[in-house]
Amino acid sequence: MSPIADAILAFDGPAPRVVADLRSVSFEVEHVREDVEDRYSDADLDEAYQLVMSNQITGDDFKRLVGKSRYAAQTLFFDDLVVFLFPSNRYDAVFASFDYDESFPVNELVSAVSEATTE
Repeated sequence: MSPIADAILAFDGPAPRVVADLRSVSFEVEHVREDVEDRYSDADLDEAYQLVMSNQITGDDFKRLVGKSRYAAQTLFFDDLVVFLFPSNRYDAVFASFDYDESFPVNELVSAVSEATTE
């Protein structure tokens, strides 16, 4: 398990739905919350991996365009779900999803992961 995935799972806050280490040609699901594990098939996880990784590759071009070469996290907000993508290496990342409402500690989670990975 990567240090980023460890930091997400050690975070003193809401329990993640899914945490996965994404590598350039494969992925490893590190955690699936028990109440949602039946919602995701292997095909669903593989499709999500392909979509996220294609975004990672094109995302590098966008980051250069806006003058940033490193970011702490990419965050996608949905009605009741928040997804984080924490970069670890050029084409590696950690995916984490959580249930979401207005009280979710977004900044605290990003800070905790950033601090844990720079120690």
